Amino acid sequence: MKVLRTTRKRSAFSLIEMMVAMGILSVLMLMLTVLLDQVQQSWRFAESRISQFREARVAFDLIAKNIGQASLNTYWDLKVGAQGEVEGYFRTSELHFVTLANAANTLPRTATQQPVGQAVFFQAPLGFSTRYRNLNNLFNGRGYFVSFGSDALFKPSFVNTPDRFRYRLMEFRPPAEANQVFQDGQDERVAGEPQVFDQWYKQALSVGDGSFENHLNPLAENIIALVVSPRDSLEDPNASRGQAFSQIAPNFGYDSNVQEGGGAGGDVFSAYAQQVPPLVRVTLVAIDETSAVRNENGQSMPAAIDTAMQGLFVQTENYTRDVETLSQRLNADGSNVNHKVFSSLVMLRSAKFSGSR
Repeated sequence: MKVLRTTRKRSAFSLIEMMVAMGILSVLMLMLTVLLDQVQQSWRFAESRISQFREARVAFDLIAKNIGQASLNTYWDLKVGAQGEVEGYFRTSELHFVTLANAANTLPRTATQQPVGQAVFFQAPLGFSTRYRNLNNLFNGRGYFVSFGSDALFKPSFVNTPDRFRYRLMEFRPPAEANQVFQDGQDERVAGEPQVFDQWYKQALSVGDGSFENHLNPLAENIIALVVSPRDSLEDPNASRGQAFSQIAPNFGYDSNVQEGGGAGGDVFSAYAQQVPPLVRVTLVAIDETSAVRNENGQSMPAAIDTAMQGLFVQTENYTRDVETLSQRLNADGSNVNHKVFSSLVMLRSAKFSGSR
């Protein structure tokens, strides 16, 4: 009996098929590698931006929190006429809230720091003291402004490196026991004249046991602008673009100690004397360290940044437009400054705003 055997032909990949498959696999691996590299670069870039501006974010939150606690403890006092008769009442306070439209014209220029832009100074129950650590509601003078200068006063003594000239957000923070508002003018005033309570943050008078510079602390580097706009109400949503402005501080300057018809605002501010504004818009503009290094100009302000700030934040009605203009200037081809804008509307809890005199 003859047995028939069938042979089954086994299939296999040819060399050409193997080469095509390996080529396709190589292309896929290459595409995957490129994709992973792009994702990694994006992650690094995002992480770098977060770390670069983390310091600015913390400083911004601190300013908003402290300004929200600003208070005047206003009370009503008698208005006495020339003959000793009572003519009425007026609001008064020994405390002070002030925003400066141009800090360079008011604040002292020290050996290491040059104030630029705007500033805000106020009193609040922040409880900072070097002697009475358990009294958490003590009133402190507090102020914030941007300055340009070296880090000679802030770096540790054991760090032997060249001075770094940067824009910095500065905090004026004397302890409660050195609250100059309770001492202003007591030695300088003529007998019988009223005490003056609006000089506590200026260099003309010492602050507690030290000078103005002794109570300065850097909060964040590479902050090129601080914009503070006191407001009496929310912006009108129906106002046309660029027309919303602050009635109580149209030029960004506000002084709670301005009396009837006094100050740069004249009668505009007289109705708001001795009151803190109900709202304050706070804006910070920060740049990253790479941009700061690329634009540094020794002991002089970086030309690109200084030029970008020119002519901005003069009128509150142009606030939105000025923020956009600043971003455009910093993003211009000649500047290419990586930056971030922080902005918030802060409500002052102690405000008892009224237009009545």
